[in-house]
Amino acid sequence: MVDGDPLLGLILKIPAHSAVELAGHLGFDFVLLDTEHSAAETVEVEHHVRAGEAAGIPVLVRLAGKDPASALHALDAGAAGIVVPHVSDVADAEAAVRAAHYPPRGARSLAVSTRAGRHGTVTLEEHLAKAARETVVVVQAEDRDSVRNCEAIAATEGVDAVWIGPTDLSLSLGIPGDFDLAEYRSAVDRIVEAVGSAPQCALCALVDHPGKVEEWRDRGASVLLFNYNTVVVEGLRAIVDSVRE
Repeated sequence: MVDGDPLLGLILKIPAHSAVELAGHLGFDFVLLDTEHSAAETVEVEHHVRAGEAAGIPVLVRLAGKDPASALHALDAGAAGIVVPHVSDVADAEAAVRAAHYPPRGARSLAVSTRAGRHGTVTLEEHLAKAARETVVVVQAEDRDSVRNCEAIAATEGVDAVWIGPTDLSLSLGIPGDFDLAEYRSAVDRIVEAVGSAPQCALCALVDHPGKVEEWRDRGASVLLFNYNTVVVEGLRAIVDSVRE
């Protein structure tokens, strides 16, 4: 949180370097570049991170899966951190931390000739210190097992935030999209409580519209995510509907 206010993140699923810059100019705290549900090669990731730096906004990369190589590519491109989907137990959470950090904390491979190392223009010591100090690890709780193991996941050393993945969670529970059902709400409540009991871990929530902000803040969420696609679709639909009427 910044001065008591939640961090605001913009999820970007489409190639749009200018949207990253726009988020920075508007005052968002970070962009979450989604490479799980979008077509994004390493070069494109690098371009989006570069756009973020131009506008003074960090970019986190949501990986396509749990492969450590994906984490390495994103971080070497200069990403501020990684978001790992489908983290179902402590082993998954620990693996995410290992992939993000250099030894002895993790197992990330080292090269300072990368963009993250300013193409070899910083010292090894500077690069290692910056990576240790600033690299962010967010894990997603979005299935039955993650609900069952949420207390241990949130307490895992090196996990900075847990993001509840609503759609996949409802799908795993066998009630896709039924976010008002008691089973889904109970699962979310358990994750919220678990993260709230882990002092080093922040709760990250997807917000459909600004009207849900206070609800999530009351539940302890200190990181709020807005989906660029949703914002654009709703805005453009409102224009079309108003004109057609």
